Amino acid sequence: MNRLRVAIAIGVVTAAVSAVAQAPAPSRPLLVTVDDLPVAMGRLHSEPAEREMITKDLLAVLARHHVRAVAFVIWGNVSGPADVALLGRWLAAGHELGNHSKSHPDYSNTGAEAYIADVEAGRAGLAGLMEAHGREVRFFRFPYLEEGGTQAEVDAVRSYLERSGQRNVPVTIDGWDWSYEERWGAAKRAGDHAAMQRIGEDYQAALRVAALTQTRLGDSLFGRPVPQVLLLHANAIGAAQWDAAFTWLSRRGYRFAGVDEVMADSALASPPRFVAGAGGTVWERVASARGSDAARAHVTALLQEQAAAWNRGDLDAFCAVYDEDAVFLTPSGLARGRQAVLERYRTRYPTTEAMGALTLEPIEFRDAGGIGVDPAGGLGPDKPEGLSLVARWTLRTSDGTLRTGLTLLVLHRRGETWRIVQDASM
Repeated sequence: MNRLRVAIAIGVVTAAVSAVAQAPAPSRPLLVTVDDLPVAMGRLHSEPAEREMITKDLLAVLARHHVRAVAFVIWGNVSGPADVALLGRWLAAGHELGNHSKSHPDYSNTGAEAYIADVEAGRAGLAGLMEAHGREVRFFRFPYLEEGGTQAEVDAVRSYLERSGQRNVPVTIDGWDWSYEERWGAAKRAGDHAAMQRIGEDYQAALRVAALTQTRLGDSLFGRPVPQVLLLHANAIGAAQWDAAFTWLSRRGYRFAGVDEVMADSALASPPRFVAGAGGTVWERVASARGSDAARAHVTALLQEQAAAWNRGDLDAFCAVYDEDAVFLTPSGLARGRQAVLERYRTRYPTTEAMGALTLEPIEFRDAGGIGVDPAGGLGPDKPEGLSLVARWTLRTSDGTLRTGLTLLVLHRRGETWRIVQDASM
């Protein structure tokens, strides 16, 4: 992310920043989580001495601010006794280690069976270390925050986690801190202190934007101050920037809290079954799920209004839900445009007696879209901009004849309402 993008993001959330500045938030619990142990982006930090120094510096900042973090381990990146010793430092400092899989797979490109096998391999490896310290693996985090691209994938991993005694720790604040690491390292190696200053400013700006926007979103969703879960990575830029970040968070009313306190909050108790090949914060997922529910309720009501219009013989109102350039498909042909759809119905059903009584029963909805760009420039959940719907139509004519069939509708959001853009009836 460059400074221009950060500036744009800050402009987007000016109202949120102003509101927080005028009325400081009450002290709210904030769980700090750290991904990609032993050291994130290990290809940049292959020397044992450097890995040890990064770990030492990160732990020192956490201790200075009295933070008890949950740190997630990619077990396949634990390369030997030196890395095991680094993990032991985290445990000795009072932090909790969680499972972040063995190889950090991308669920969208991995089948459920192979994905679960990788996650279990990560858990089993970490469990051996934890047991030696009298601890157990209680927590998990999805790599890339991706929980499954189909309902079956989402359910498969949730079932596995329940069976294995692991609980997913979601994220509410994500400043994409990992995206600064390579540039930070290059500037540091070159001795370019001006560049390091600029990169550090961008890092802090992105974190602040994410914290303010997500705090405002979470509070608005639940009507109260809700706890937050901050995502960071075990990297070199963090070792240099966490102190300033934690100081700012404390001044803004966040209180560093433990995992059990934060995860006990009801807002985090039942995360939505968000189906998409993208990550995002849990608040964005909740907002997206609510938007999806609202869209489906709206479209269901729209179909009922459409059936009511049919049953009173008002074909103009019945066809008003079609978009101006809608496409209508049937076994007998294709009609393009709302007016053509209307003329087709008028020809086929010239009288109210011919129209009979219609019912429309939704069978299955699927969202389309539902992915947006967050203030930090990343992809995340958003309300759906399109829906596809399978419905059953039933028509009882005046002579008692009963006809029924299926229709596949594609609808797009148009402002605050929805319009049919494609209709395939059979």
